[in-house]
Amino acid sequence: MARKEKLPANVSSFVDRHGKRRYRWRLAGRSAYFKAHPNTPEGLAELEGFIAQRTAEPAPRYAHGTVGWVAGRYYSSAAFLGGKSPATARTATLILEKFVAEVAHDLITNFRFDHIEALLLRAAEKRQNEKGRIIGGPSAANNLRGELKTFFDYAIKLLGLQRPNPVDQAASISVPKGGFHTWTEEEIQQYRAYHPLGTKPRLALEIFLWTALRRGDASSFGRKHLKDGKIEVTPSKTKDSTGQVLWLPAAPQLVEAIEAMPVTGTETFLVTDYGLPFTRAGLGQRMRKWCNDAGLPHCSAHGLRKAAARRAAENGASNQELKAVGGWTTDRQVAVYTAAVEQKRMARQAMAPVIDFDLANRSKA
Repeated sequence: MARKEKLPANVSSFVDRHGKRRYRWRLAGRSAYFKAHPNTPEGLAELEGFIAQRTAEPAPRYAHGTVGWVAGRYYSSAAFLGGKSPATARTATLILEKFVAEVAHDLITNFRFDHIEALLLRAAEKRQNEKGRIIGGPSAANNLRGELKTFFDYAIKLLGLQRPNPVDQAASISVPKGGFHTWTEEEIQQYRAYHPLGTKPRLALEIFLWTALRRGDASSFGRKHLKDGKIEVTPSKTKDSTGQVLWLPAAPQLVEAIEAMPVTGTETFLVTDYGLPFTRAGLGQRMRKWCNDAGLPHCSAHGLRKAAARRAAENGASNQELKAVGGWTTDRQVAVYTAAVEQKRMARQAMAPVIDFDLANRSKA
């Protein structure tokens, strides 16, 4: 487990909504943000200035019981950090940050179920952001609901309130069944035909298909993960104090795609046009373009993770075996990816004797 970074007194760090780690000095109601790392000579000079009150700015003050006041305690609490990997905590922070910023001065006691429902309905609306990306939707609304539930659970306990959680009372948003489209074999072959071996789009597909990794882990996947013909990887979404390590066979198709590349990154196999590793969002956006180029606008990176599970299930993998491949921890998680496969298997099993019975009777007629 990585050792906690040692910082000067009264200095803390956090990850902002852009995924960048920032450092802040706080003391006696005053705070200031560092431009340089606080352990560098430049950062230490900034710190001296903060202490001398030359550049310190007043810290935002929120009244007791407001959303902002609770949030200031929640982000460092066991309720928020306990059991979360750094990636999961960062995602949860991003989801909550907009809510907190909009209603920071509102009292927790003023929130009712209909306020929560209004927030969820707004989050469920798909819309285009300033960068032209489509955001929102039912899944986004339910992700917000999950974060708000734990936030208000903590707030009610912290304030000693005797009242139900308004999130529990709010109506949930219906999510269409199926989620991300699972790639078919025909779609995999169509993508391969358009993006041949030796191209970055093809390598991306083979990485997703043969590792079943999420975007964040696929973007950091590199030669360090290949050992003695096997893949050793610790999914970021499940990183905790125990560190769940997954071992997978290095499929010849994946090795072939890696070796066919004229150039790969030193740290990661997939790199941007500038030679830098992709971010999680950046790789997702590139996969979106590569799928569109191949005439597959309905396909996505996550759909390949589902396709990897589908292929394994169709070839007889058990739930335990599927969990070993994808890092899932419950049968319910696996069922999301294998429900269609199970339905087909049961339908074949149910209809086979009926077909045989009918054919036998027909031969007698």
